[in-house]
Amino acid sequence: MIKKNDIVTIHIENVTNKGFGIGKVQDFVIFTEGGLTGDKLTVRVVKVKKTYGYGKIVKIQEPSPHRIKSTCPVSDKCGGCQWQHCEYSAQLDFKRNIVIDALTKIGGIKSPLVESVIGMDKPQPYRNKAVFPIVPKLGGGFEIGMYAPRSHRIIPIEKCEIQHPIHVDMLTILKKHMEIHDISAYDETIHKGLMRHIIIRTSRATDEVMVILVVNGNGVPHENDLTEAFALAGATTFVVSRHNTKSNTIMGSHFRVVTGEGFIKERIGDIWYQLSAPSFFQINPVQTECLYQIAIQAADLDGSQIVIDAHVGVGGVALQAAHHALEVIGVDVVDEAIHDAKKNAELNGIENTRFICGLAEDVIPELLTKSDKTPDVIFLDPPRKGCDNALLDAIIAAKIKTVIYISCDPATLARDVKRLTQNGYVLEMVQPVDLFPMTGKIEVCCKMVI
Repeated sequence: MIKKNDIVTIHIENVTNKGFGIGKVQDFVIFTEGGLTGDKLTVRVVKVKKTYGYGKIVKIQEPSPHRIKSTCPVSDKCGGCQWQHCEYSAQLDFKRNIVIDALTKIGGIKSPLVESVIGMDKPQPYRNKAVFPIVPKLGGGFEIGMYAPRSHRIIPIEKCEIQHPIHVDMLTILKKHMEIHDISAYDETIHKGLMRHIIIRTSRATDEVMVILVVNGNGVPHENDLTEAFALAGATTFVVSRHNTKSNTIMGSHFRVVTGEGFIKERIGDIWYQLSAPSFFQINPVQTECLYQIAIQAADLDGSQIVIDAHVGVGGVALQAAHHALEVIGVDVVDEAIHDAKKNAELNGIENTRFICGLAEDVIPELLTKSDKTPDVIFLDPPRKGCDNALLDAIIAAKIKTVIYISCDPATLARDVKRLTQNGYVLEMVQPVDLFPMTGKIEVCCKMVI
């Protein structure tokens, strides 16, 4: 029987989307952080459950043929990436297998036809958004950086391979300002301290830079000095988010624009998007363009269809679809995102859209019940938890002909695909797109028809 702290030898047979290698000692599964398919490893068992456990690499006896030397000095400590030590082509194969595995085991789809993952010619840097927590340090002071995997321990960052370089520049400016003026970090255990997070967003299209500081208060000491330092480094707008509640959400509900317009603009294809501080937008603009093209092409729009975008954000797929549809209705629970979506429709001269603020599972069933015209296409792009059953059941009851489902979580995607396919839908297309190189995460676009 395997016990904690046992030293065992395993062969890694597969990987998970969280970056664990999967190996076995007889029938006991050991998930090992950093393990790659083909590795032979000596591992120490650090956690034991009934039928599985977790291991930490002690020695690489025989390296995987996909193992390479990481160029990141903290890749073995930081939780931002899992596969800096894995060649990129192998990452794409791993991700395709993750999608196949989810659709087979969770979705109940026999031999799903999953296309090869569409990767990037230049896989890093790719992130247009960084979120760096700021936490107190034992013995005094503070730390800013990335969380270590599955912990609140901060790994200081001086360079990040996957981020736009200016993200770390802004972090460095804030760190220096806090040190000079002895500004405290927020301690979630006692709900004291000022600085909670620094968030930086960049635009590929315009080179604009937004800096957002999340504070347990109303502002930052010597704010004018900090504003000037950010501006000299390239920030075009600076926003403070007041977050005074005991909550682990990243941003607060109040935003004050210190300088600039309070938003940046990004372009995907022919569509311009205005992005305010709280609005969601994909973090990889190059691959987002690819993803949207796939989704619109799969919808087979010819100008006659009524379309719903159930998780519209700042306009996302909806505005891309508007040029090819009769009418597009967008729904999102974030009021600021709906405000941005309306602005973005106006910005692009698009008049055949309307946007509704509310939960998709509340708004869309009511829309379908009251309307005398059934929409032809619905786009789904939910958060990681997937779609609410009330939304899926409303789609099934209305018999919406085409469902285009975009997901960042193969497991919840597979769960929702199962519900739809058990109720008459046929899974017609599965196209993964790599929006998250060097990690186990994968974006998937599926088409289902009835």
